[in-house]
Amino acid sequence: MKNEEFLIEQSSQLLSQGKDTENILAFLRKNGCSKSQSIVILKKLQKIPLDEAQKLVHLSQTWQDTRDYDEELNRLFYEILMRDYL
Repeated sequence: MKNEEFLIEQSSQLLSQGKDTENILAFLRKNGCSKSQSIVILKKLQKIPLDEAQKLVHLSQTWQDTRDYDEELNRLFYEILMRDYL
């Protein structure tokens, strides 16, 4: 992954050129960002809450190939967490 500041700067330029969030996420992924790194950068870039950035990334076309796996992983995580809690 390239330097985060560079990626934020380039993403900001894309926004100023009228590109939408999907274009930004595709740019970030193409430049080696993971899903979690994309969430953090989008949060900083758009000055939005973390949960909003997470939702935008998770539901994006760019990351749709990981959606089922991520949802199953989250389900298993919460299942284990609740089992250990009870």
